[in-house]
Order: sequence, then structure tokens, then C-alpha cells
Amino acid sequence: MALAELDDLSEAIRLAAKVDFAGLPGAEVEASAETVQRLKAQLAALEAEVVGAYDASMQWAAGQHRSVKVALRHRCRMHGGEASSVVSLSRALRSMPGTELALADGVITANHARRLARAATRPEFAEAESFLLEKAGSLSFRDFERAVAYWEQVVDEARRGDDPEPPDPCEVNREAHVSKTLADMTRVDAWLDPVGGATFSESLRRIETELFEADWQQAKAEYGDAVTVDRLWRTPAQRRADALVEMAVRASAAPADARRPLPLVIIHADIDTFTMALSNYLGVEGPQPVGGVERLCELDDGTVVSPARMIEQALAGHVRRLVFESPGVILDYGRTQRLFTGALREAVCARDRVCDHDGCEIPARRCEIDHVREWDDGGHTSHRNGKARCSFHHRNWKPRPG
Repeated sequence: MALAELDDLSEAIRLAAKVDFAGLPGAEVEASAETVQRLKAQLAALEAEVVGAYDASMQWAAGQHRSVKVALRHRCRMHGGEASSVVSLSRALRSMPGTELALADGVITANHARRLARAATRPEFAEAESFLLEKAGSLSFRDFERAVAYWEQVVDEARRGDDPEPPDPCEVNREAHVSKTLADMTRVDAWLDPVGGATFSESLRRIETELFEADWQQAKAEYGDAVTVDRLWRTPAQRRADALVEMAVRASAAPADARRPLPLVIIHADIDTFTMALSNYLGVEGPQPVGGVERLCELDDGTVVSPARMIEQALAGHVRRLVFESPGVILDYGRTQRLFTGALREAVCARDRVCDHDGCEIPARRCEIDHVREWDDGGHTSHRNGKARCSFHHRNWKPRPG
């Protein structure tokens, strides 16, 4: 009976595949794409259910396979990692009824379920499952991951109580290797903790940008104003390699007692989380944590870091803080300045984090700052009247005259 129903499902998919989606109106194609993603989630739930039953039946052992993962890999010609992922999700969903139902309804994706499965290793998950599923249904996947990370951070802190914070695995597992190949090339491999990685990435990006601008000017001088990126003498990967070497050159050239440059890493934190973490670090009585997981303690790219790690970096001067409307920082230039620059641009970027357009995740620091109320219509240059827009959405979202 079950095989007949699965055959019907297969036939329905074949019929749907015969539709000429390219000939449909744009809105209908868009709705079809969303529907297919929902069906994909439902199929993932069906797959987990079937694999779970196969796992429990021990039928795989009758074929003399060592495990259900090996059986799937052999019988379904699956990649080993894929088979492992399917079995792991299937087993995890047995104790995640809400997540299993949401996946079967197509409300969440398999990736949502896998992320929740990692969180479900904590005993507090059962009570928080509906709360986290609500986040999954209302946030972008990136923001959902961040919300789950905050929940994990809060419940872990509550469980530890007064016990000291355990070593951060990201810090413990950091490592770097430099090796020379048989072809006399040098290979660099490294695993960096979130703060170290952000520091490294930002420094590399800045130098890479310098090299790109130099390459562009060189190509422009040779080919004129109509130059395109394919005329540049280095590929992006080559520029990054050269930027890495330039980082080493600049570090070697700096005197040992040279003044430390401005921090490259920004950590965003709400005042309550910062004050509580500082009090804990100093061992003094401070404000108690407020219930829930609505806190802010993350890098500029959204990576959640522990409050203790934030305080260590802040006290060491390795991070930069941005305080809105602090003394000496002008955040409203009125009508005296048209462009968003300096501290004002930093404030808007820190607030928006990414392009303001729905669904666009271009980092704000790579965006332009646009007026909400247009300058030509009397808009002021202030953080309240500014928003981050990537170059595409800055130029293309506005209606064209005529």
C-alpha cells in the first residue's frame, strides 16, 4: 500500500515537471518556486520518517550492512555524508514533535530542523521548542540561526550558575599551518576563532580593496573609461594572495613599539548585557540577567560571541565600540552636508548591518548610505534619515522619471 502511494507521488512530480514554467507570468512562477520549496521540506520530513522506520526495522542488518547509514549509501548510491545527515535528522526528530510537524507541513526547511536538532541536545529544548519554531517561521534563516545561538548561550549560562565559564571551543581549536609543496608553492591553512577571524578578514579585505583600486586605475589608464574587470591583470584570488603577503610585509615593517592601529573588529552589545558581563568579569555585584534571550552580543557579521569574550576584547582594546549620539560625535548634519561620511556613516552601518532592501544580505559596510527622504525633497543628512543600500538597490529601486 505504501509503495503504491509513493508511486502516486512520483507520478505527480513527473506531471508537475511537464509544466512550462518559463511561459508562466512572473508572479505565478514566483509562487511556484515558493511552493516547490515547501514541497521539498515536506519530502524531507517524509524521508526522515521512512528512514527512521527503516532504521528501527533492522532490515538493513538482514543485508549484512554494518549500519543503516552504510545501507543507504549502498542501496541508494548516496554520498556518505548525505546518508549520515539523513539518519541523524531522522533520529533527532523522534524527540522533537513540534519540529517534526512543522517540517511535515513545510513551515520550516530541513536546514531549520538540523539547526534545531543541534540545539535539542540541551534538556531545556523541550520547553523552548515552540518559541524557537516561531523564530524559524518569522525570521530570515540567518537571523533564525542567530536567535538559536542566543538561546543556547542563555540556557548554558543559567545551567552553569556560579561555575566558571568553560573554555570556548572556537578558541581551543584555533590553529594555523604553513607548508611548502613539491612545486615550491606555499600553502597556508588556518582555523581562527570568531574575533580573530573577523580581525583577519577585515584587514585582508581592506588591503585587497587597495590593490583592486590600484589595478583598476592601471587598467583604466591603459583601456580608457570603458574598462571592465576582465581587463585587470590579477584575479580576485590572486589579489587576496598578494594582500596576504602585504599584511606580512606591513607587520614586518612596523616598529616593535609602534602605536597599535585602530581596532578592526566591532562588537555590538546592548548596555544591559555589557554591564552584566563587566560586573561578572570584575567580580562585583551587578545587574541580574533579564529573562528570555533578547540580548545583543555579536560581531558585525552577526556571529554571536559570549559576553565574557566581549569584555576581554573590550578591555584589551581589540574591539571598537560605536555609541549613538555620544558627546563629540555628530549624527545630524542637517542641510549642510549631503553625503554620509565619517562617524555618521559608521552609525548607520552599525545600525543596519546589511542592505535595507528585503532579502539582501550585502554587509552595510560595503553599501552606500541613502536618504530616506530624498535630499532634493528637503531631506536631512542624519542617521534617522539614512539607510544602507547596496549599489544595486541604491540605483535600481527608485522609480525612473517618465
